[in-house]
Amino acid sequence: MNRRNVLKSLSLSIGGVVAAPSLMQLLTSCEEGSSLNWSPLFLDKTQGFVVENLVAIILPSGKNIGALDVNVPQFIDLVLKDLMTQKEQHDFLKGANIFNEKFKTLFKKTVLEGVKKDYLEILSLYFNIQKEKQQEILEFCNSDIDQVENKDLFYLYNFLIFVRHYTLFGFYNSKKVGTEILNYNPIPGSYEACINIDDAGNISSS
Repeated sequence: MNRRNVLKSLSLSIGGVVAAPSLMQLLTSCEEGSSLNWSPLFLDKTQGFVVENLVAIILPSGKNIGALDVNVPQFIDLVLKDLMTQKEQHDFLKGANIFNEKFKTLFKKTVLEGVKKDYLEILSLYFNIQKEKQQEILEFCNSDIDQVENKDLFYLYNFLIFVRHYTLFGFYNSKKVGTEILNYNPIPGSYEACINIDDAGNISSS
């Protein structure tokens, strides 16, 4: 699998929560849910468990580096603690609670009892949508909450999009990915305008 191409396909739009090669890699891995072996600073243990499982679905580990290999869940926890406003924190936690409720309704068990297939199924339910619906969802998520009829769906999508966005952001910008997957040059040369992004790579990783 070319992980650089996977990253490109995941970042283009809301559709496709996980690229096909990663999907096959994911489904051939063990079924058990993750065990939380780190202590969140903002999230509680259940929320940390959910984030860890979602992150592991979006960019699974295996033959290639995955999001868990570069501590993306911990990164998301720190982003929430140190960078988000109180309102953004509130909206995230609201969405996380709604996700837990939807999960329990769909699978008749709690998020702590969920396995990878469960998390993949619920993510696919909200992300694997037709292209014509993707822009509609993005506009919906950018609406004023007071003008939204389905507030649960609003908070849920904002929660999932937040996790997906910062999973990709944290992964892209990690030193391990910058040096082992992307084209990293520790001693940048002269400026070259209008070159292909594949040639540029991630020269700013640190």
